[in-house]
Amino acid sequence: MGKAKDVFLDKLEALQTEYAECKIDTEQFEKSLKELGITSEEEILFEKLDAEEARYNFKMDSAKLKNFYK
Repeated sequence: MGKAKDVFLDKLEALQTEYAECKIDTEQFEKSLKELGITSEEEILFEKLDAEEARYNFKMDSAKLKNFYK
Protein backbone atom coordinates (compact mmCIF):
# COMPACT_ATOMS: atom_id res chain seq x y z
CA MET A 1 0.00 0.00 0.00
CA GLY A 2 1.19 3.48 -0.75
CA LYS A 3 1.82 6.08 1.91
CA ALA A 4 -1.05 8.27 0.67
CA LYS A 5 -3.46 5.38 0.97
CA ASP A 6 -2.20 4.61 4.48
CA VAL A 7 -2.74 8.23 5.52
CA PHE A 8 -6.24 8.22 4.01
CA LEU A 9 -7.18 4.99 5.80
CA ASP A 10 -5.77 6.28 9.09
CA LYS A 11 -7.84 9.46 8.78
CA LEU A 12 -10.95 7.48 7.87
CA GLU A 13 -10.46 5.13 10.83
CA ALA A 14 -9.97 8.07 13.21
CA LEU A 15 -13.12 9.71 11.87
CA GLN A 16 -15.12 6.50 12.27
CA THR A 17 -13.82 6.13 15.83
CA GLU A 18 -14.82 9.70 16.72
CA TYR A 19 -18.29 9.05 15.38
CA ALA A 20 -18.58 5.65 17.06
CA GLU A 21 -17.58 7.16 20.41
CA CYS A 22 -20.21 9.92 19.98
CA LYS A 23 -17.56 12.65 19.84
CA ILE A 24 -19.07 14.05 16.63
CA ASP A 25 -22.61 14.00 15.25
CA THR A 26 -23.86 12.65 11.93
CA GLU A 27 -23.67 16.02 10.19
CA GLN A 28 -20.01 16.50 11.15
CA PHE A 29 -19.24 12.89 10.19
CA GLU A 30 -20.69 13.33 6.70
CA LYS A 31 -18.97 16.70 6.26
CA SER A 32 -15.64 15.17 7.27
CA LEU A 33 -16.15 12.27 4.85
CA LYS A 34 -16.58 14.78 2.04
CA GLU A 35 -13.44 16.60 3.15
CA LEU A 36 -11.58 13.27 2.86
CA GLY A 37 -12.81 12.94 -0.72
CA ILE A 38 -15.68 10.53 -0.13
CA THR A 39 -18.40 12.36 -2.00
CA SER A 40 -20.76 9.91 -3.67
CA GLU A 41 -23.99 9.19 -1.83
CA GLU A 42 -23.32 5.44 -2.05
CA GLU A 43 -19.87 5.73 -0.49
CA ILE A 44 -21.15 8.04 2.23
CA LEU A 45 -23.99 5.64 3.01
CA PHE A 46 -21.58 2.69 3.14
CA GLU A 47 -19.21 4.47 5.53
CA LYS A 48 -22.12 5.75 7.60
CA LEU A 49 -23.63 2.27 7.97
CA ASP A 50 -20.26 0.88 9.05
CA ALA A 51 -19.80 3.68 11.57
CA GLU A 52 -23.39 3.33 12.84
CA GLU A 53 -22.70 -0.30 13.68
CA ALA A 54 -19.54 0.68 15.56
CA ARG A 55 -21.48 3.43 17.36
CA TYR A 56 -24.17 0.96 18.40
CA ASN A 57 -21.55 -1.46 19.73
CA PHE A 58 -19.81 1.35 21.63
CA LYS A 59 -23.08 2.39 23.28
CA MET A 60 -23.93 -1.20 24.18
CA ASP A 61 -20.47 -1.77 25.67
CA SER A 62 -20.74 1.49 27.62
CA ALA A 63 -24.14 0.47 28.99
CA LYS A 64 -22.78 -2.93 30.04
CA LEU A 65 -19.90 -1.29 31.89
CA LYS A 66 -22.22 1.21 33.53
CA ASN A 67 -24.48 -1.59 34.77
CA PHE A 68 -21.48 -3.67 35.87
CA TYR A 69 -20.21 -0.92 38.16
CA LYS A 70 -23.60 -0.15 39.76
